[in-house]
Amino acid sequence: MPRHRTDTSAGLMAFGAFGVLALTLTAIVVASNLADGPDAAPAVGPGTGPKATSDADPAPPQDDTEVTPPKPPRPVRPRLRDPETASQPASYAVRLASQARENSANVRVDLRRMRRSDTRARLQRNPIYATGVMSSMSCPASRPSTSPAAMNRFLHAVTDCLDRAWAAKFARANALFLKPRRIYYSRGGRGPCGTYPAAGAAAYYCPSNRGMYIGLSHVIEQSGRVDPARNHVPYLTVLAHEYAHHVQSMAGIGGAWWWEVSGASRKAQDAYSRRNELQAQCLSGVFARSVRSSLGVTASRWQETLRVDYGRGDDQNNLGLRDHGSGRNYAAWLHHGYRYGRIAYCNTWVARASDVS
Repeated sequence: MPRHRTDTSAGLMAFGAFGVLALTLTAIVVASNLADGPDAAPAVGPGTGPKATSDADPAPPQDDTEVTPPKPPRPVRPRLRDPETASQPASYAVRLASQARENSANVRVDLRRMRRSDTRARLQRNPIYATGVMSSMSCPASRPSTSPAAMNRFLHAVTDCLDRAWAAKFARANALFLKPRRIYYSRGGRGPCGTYPAAGAAAYYCPSNRGMYIGLSHVIEQSGRVDPARNHVPYLTVLAHEYAHHVQSMAGIGGAWWWEVSGASRKAQDAYSRRNELQAQCLSGVFARSVRSSLGVTASRWQETLRVDYGRGDDQNNLGLRDHGSGRNYAAWLHHGYRYGRIAYCNTWVARASDVS
């Protein structure tokens, strides 16, 4: 979810202290190619612990403060041929589709299953990147309020829309998709990834049981105390961010990045964690764009959401962590996804280091 941050092993997010600065223009170079080679071998996951996030609450944005969202250049469109196998005309997605048809008309490829040699391709040339723009959709959901019951209705209604949107994308990639489990709670408890609410986290994703955990009141406390009756968009993007971690898990991205750095230094793990979290931010923006008309994502509400997310950056929350990205980049990738609505443009795994710092 937007900054109540999601950590690296499972998907926890906690919102950090708010910082008000104009976002500088940053170029986000997102290039994505489609991978080669079929999948095999056992599934890998980033462990059982939830992704920890920040404890500090962001200060609510001042009404007279405007943060100009970054305007990255148009990213490179994904190519349909893998340059490493140029003699083979079919893209990875097409090959996956033909492979499935050979087995059964109903078979879908489980992208969570991979060899160790597949991890880089799963990150940088994932078939999900070839599924194009997320089309606009109607998402009937009543506006939330500070009432837990109203927030619960809102979260469930929007999750229904997320289920439909992402199931369609995975179907287009001919990949297996399972819906996440919803644990939207009023009182704490314990799950496979530990107790909830976790320290400083309003929401997190647990890959062990595909569960999204969101506290109905706690999420408001941890979201800069933005009144959901006035602006529900920060809560929309928090939910879409956690759902994006589920998308990453089903696409094999969650397992692939952790497999690559599981035995590496903390610095290397943090670098991969930032790419993972910023990709979830971008995918959250992609979904927000697809429902902007039916859910009332106005320019002013979006600006406030960007300001809140800016305050969740690693350099804004005084926690001393570097696992989610700077405030500038945290807000930039959310806006990037919202601006373009194209999943391939969320390929943070090939972005410049400065854009995922």
